[in-house]
Amino acid sequence: MAYLKIFPIKVTDEKAIKYIMNPDKTDGSLLVSGYNCTPETAAVEFAMTREFAKNNGIEKGDNLAWHIVQSFKPGEITDPEEAHKIGIEFANQFLKGKYEYVLSTHTDKDHVHNHIIFCAASYVDYKKFNTNKRGYYNMCKISNRICREHGLSENMPKENRNTSYKEQMEYKKGTSWKAKLKFQVDKAIRSSISYDEFIMKMKQAGYEVRQGKYLAFKAEEQKHFTNVKTLGSYYTDEKIFERLEKNKHTVKAPKVVTPEVRLFIEISSFVQTENRVGFEKWAQRNNFQEAAKTFNYLSENNLLNYNDFTNHIEDVSNSIKATTEDLKQIEHDISDTQLLKKHCNNYRYCAEIIKKEPTDKKKESYIKKHKSEYDLFKHTQSELKKLDIAKIPTNKKLDAKLTDLENRQSVKFNELKALKKQEKELDVIKQNFQIMFSIKSLEQSEPEKDSKTIPR
Repeated sequence: MAYLKIFPIKVTDEKAIKYIMNPDKTDGSLLVSGYNCTPETAAVEFAMTREFAKNNGIEKGDNLAWHIVQSFKPGEITDPEEAHKIGIEFANQFLKGKYEYVLSTHTDKDHVHNHIIFCAASYVDYKKFNTNKRGYYNMCKISNRICREHGLSENMPKENRNTSYKEQMEYKKGTSWKAKLKFQVDKAIRSSISYDEFIMKMKQAGYEVRQGKYLAFKAEEQKHFTNVKTLGSYYTDEKIFERLEKNKHTVKAPKVVTPEVRLFIEISSFVQTENRVGFEKWAQRNNFQEAAKTFNYLSENNLLNYNDFTNHIEDVSNSIKATTEDLKQIEHDISDTQLLKKHCNNYRYCAEIIKKEPTDKKKESYIKKHKSEYDLFKHTQSELKKLDIAKIPTNKKLDAKLTDLENRQSVKFNELKALKKQEKELDVIKQNFQIMFSIKSLEQSEPEKDSKTIPR
């Protein structure tokens, strides 16, 4: 990435859109796309969205649209279509599907670059787009990540851009506190399957841990804590959890099954008799940390059979997948309904203009003046026909449908949140059980010193 710029359009967005759609710059207009708008009628669609926003009492700012230029290093991208796909991916993630935009890829210079012009008002909630310093760096963060995923360089500004030359040199040599911390965090994450295990391994490596609003570490010789968010986007709390989540699926199950089942029966016998005190004493003698969590979970969920336990884990995992799919479908339905509402508003708006068409000599000049509205009317008719809409639904009906979908989305989101919490608890139980199984196997391989240590 060579650079990324964003600036407002305050005078006319129509000229700006025509400029970025220039056939001489876009391989004969092949490298032009529109999101929830037709590039040829985008200016009038933007105008209508802004008008609806104004009617909803949102008049913040005087910008008509925003223009983003996403440029790549000379020679880094040889296929302009790849740059176009990257631009669409970036625009969709940055604008979150709330703003209409036109995107074009220019090939007329030694470096391929994308132009993205998007409406200043959202067609979803009619809120005006606003940006600041933090918003700009968030935009750069998204672009950098996408470039990394496509094997491209990332030279965009970052929030830690004021790093001193001395610290940059220390990073390259691997002698700075942050460089050492990065190395240790990566090492601990690679060998951990849960957040608790990761924290434990950081402590074992000699780091003091502070778990406040942000996770922070301090080496023995350091004077101050280092906040993980200062290490870069790959080390945020969210990213650490994401990396640990991937590790869970790479953990191999123990090859020996029978001793594992035997240990489970031994544990469940305490649960079945509700002998928590006996279980805790047994766990303490056998050096099983956090074993109480295992006892509580098995007891509360009545999991006293090993097959029930493994099936329970699979059920929770399948429920998460199913709920995630339901959420995706609801989000898709919300997006479709919002787009239908936009088409209906455009249809009514353009129909009113066409309805006022004069029948005298002024008819030709009137049609010429409102050419964009006539073109948009035909395009909207075509889109509604594709959706098999014979009668235009009212906004009241569409709003009611959106409210229902959003309520369902909220319910499903809470379900998913509860399931993920349960999955997290299960991760701890599985980890505890693996530790208990490992220690138990080790003890059984050694000469038995005290036969009374483990209750029979």
